[in-house]
Amino acid sequence: MNTRLKLLRSFLKTKRASGILITSPISVQYYTGFAGFSNEEREGFVLVTPDSVFLLTSTLYAGAVKSLPGITSRIYSSDMPFHTLLRDTLKQTEMTSLGVEAHNLTLSEYTLVRKLTKIVPLQIRHLRMKKTPDEINRIQRACTVADRALHLTKPRIKVGMTEKDIASLLEQEIRSQNATISFRPIVAFGINAAIPHHLSSTQKLKNNDLILIDFGAKIDGYCSDMTRTFFIGTPTKEQQHVYEIVAVAQEAAIRFLEEKLNKTKGEIRIKASDVDAISRNYVIQKGYPTIPHSLGHGIGLEVHEPPYIGPSSSDLLSEGMVFSIEPGVYIPEKFGVRIEDLFTIQNHSIVQLTNAPKI
Repeated sequence: MNTRLKLLRSFLKTKRASGILITSPISVQYYTGFAGFSNEEREGFVLVTPDSVFLLTSTLYAGAVKSLPGITSRIYSSDMPFHTLLRDTLKQTEMTSLGVEAHNLTLSEYTLVRKLTKIVPLQIRHLRMKKTPDEINRIQRACTVADRALHLTKPRIKVGMTEKDIASLLEQEIRSQNATISFRPIVAFGINAAIPHHLSSTQKLKNNDLILIDFGAKIDGYCSDMTRTFFIGTPTKEQQHVYEIVAVAQEAAIRFLEEKLNKTKGEIRIKASDVDAISRNYVIQKGYPTIPHSLGHGIGLEVHEPPYIGPSSSDLLSEGMVFSIEPGVYIPEKFGVRIEDLFTIQNHSIVQLTNAPKI
């Protein structure tokens, strides 16, 4: 945790912020190690100063957070409202300018804080891009759970089942391994697979149908993400052709990364946009529309976090990052194909973390 705070404080100095008020539950977890707050609620706030870390939360969590190492917990209640507690803490720490999470702060929080001190809007999610070996291990474990869940689910898929039926089976297999889902599974049959983020429905599986499954597991707060497209029965020539294009597009991006890493002797700094272009251009050259989403994204405590591998991304891929490579071709009213795997860069090598069979 000290390394994370040291990096954060160094970043704050470059932005001329005396400290930062952390409001997003994921960032609160990352900088305190406490995972007990809901991701859907505003239950805890972290104030990082040059010398201290304060966790501001309600009486509901007073007992749970009182022993967090290196963190001073301060409790708000009906007698000590949040705005008063924050005001008093800022006065005590003599903050002259306060960083805030620009992508996360609510309007009411912004209105409150700007009355108390000068605000410096910041983005801090990129500070989580490089993962520690422990973080990578947790993601790898989540990938292993997802691999096994798909392995156990596929033999149970039968004609007549609905998309929701298969999504439920995947969730059951994930939970049976003492894990949770990292997001609601996407299961799409036939024409539904042409919608990249289709909402699993009651559509029934037919003979010679195509199935796209996008899902992930979560262990100790860290997520996995994987997409597989396969066929029930015999694919059409067009389906098989598109599948091969997507598979080659993914493999081309992987080979590009391998070649770059082999040629790099010092610090690794590979343009994410260059990786995206390899797959994107291949798909276009084969006569299909451009991929309607980024080729990939980082993953960790969130399913989608920096770095982003897209045409307009300014991110640089480097040692310790974990990210997806997921090209796709989508033909409206017909079908879609996407293949997604997670990778990390370790010791100047690209390492694949998801290992379920492709077909």
